[in-house]
Amino acid sequence: MDPKLLGQRIKEARLAKKMTQSEVVGSFITRNMLSQIESGNAVPSMKTLSYLAQVLELPPTVLLPDAAENASDSSDSVTTGTLTSVPQDASAFFHAKEAYLAEDDTAAYEALSSVPEDSVLNDEVQALLAKVAFRMASAFLQAENYADALEYAKTAATAATKGIYASLEVKSQALLLLSDAAAKLAQI
Repeated sequence: MDPKLLGQRIKEARLAKKMTQSEVVGSFITRNMLSQIESGNAVPSMKTLSYLAQVLELPPTVLLPDAAENASDSSDSVTTGTLTSVPQDASAFFHAKEAYLAEDDTAAYEALSSVPEDSVLNDEVQALLAKVAFRMASAFLQAENYADALEYAKTAATAATKGIYASLEVKSQALLLLSDAAAKLAQI
């Protein structure tokens, strides 16, 4: 998405809520940064976009990049008021994030699995998938379901190596869990 268009949408949402820049930023970002974002001179991170959506009481997907471009040519886009939300893959990612935070790993895993690998959110999806799959593998290991523990530990280890959020820590933990599950499965 064009940074100027994104900034305009954020500013419109802020003005619609009759909020000043200082009221929006709180202690999360500086007022100067919000001003740069609104003017299109800076591009916010996903974390900042999520924060702004929360403060402006909007669904997180409303402010995601590529929403406006996809609205005119995608049947997966949804309109919310005067702002347009993103395609289904971003919606699936945010659903997965909410499910993960609610500790509903099955729903989170299913939502993440529905996001195509060529998605612009693939880095974020892989990072969350690694955590979800690891938590599921741990639960299966504890329940003595070693075959499923192995599968999810493999998924966690693989996902933890992909994208800009690759995590050696999650990969190492997943490989240890994988080894433990394999050893226990071999004892059966």
